[in-house]
Amino acid sequence: MRSSRLLRRARPIVMACALSLFASMSAMAQSEESSNESLGTWKLINFLIFAALFGWFLFKFAPRFFQARSADIQKAIKDATGLKIEADFRYSDIDKKMATLSEEVQKIREQGQREMQSEHERVQNQTRLELQRIRQNAANEIDALRLEAAGRVQQHTAKAALALAERRLQERFAQGEPAELMDDFVRLVERGKN
Repeated sequence: MRSSRLLRRARPIVMACALSLFASMSAMAQSEESSNESLGTWKLINFLIFAALFGWFLFKFAPRFFQARSADIQKAIKDATGLKIEADFRYSDIDKKMATLSEEVQKIREQGQREMQSEHERVQNQTRLELQRIRQNAANEIDALRLEAAGRVQQHTAKAALALAERRLQERFAQGEPAELMDDFVRLVERGKN
């Protein structure tokens, strides 16, 4: 920023120096026709004017230009040094991480194995409990079906016994033995009371 302002200010002076140089060159071209003595004088005068303007320009603007440039360079060096330090810090941090990378991978593997083992045990326990519940439910259903079947068998047996008894009674009544039947019935009832 500062150096660009200096350059803007220095442009007119540079232009003046360039013009004087051009004028001295044109004077030199004209002086070729003149005598050698007058040519040398004009050359000397032009050179002295140019040297004076150039010296004044350097004296006036060079220190500020070089100081600004030096400040820019110093700032760039400080920025670069800061970036280098930051990069070195990151590099050392990466080196530390790379040095412990195998340990970190091993820790992650061990942790993963522990988690898998605990998950495996949890699934096994859950499966074992589910199997116990299924077995208990199956046993309860089997017992219920067994009781129902036993009840049905008893009902069927009772119905078959009643049907057989009814048929025998009908056969006996058909044969004409009601008195014996009544005696048998009374005996059965008396036995049932005892």
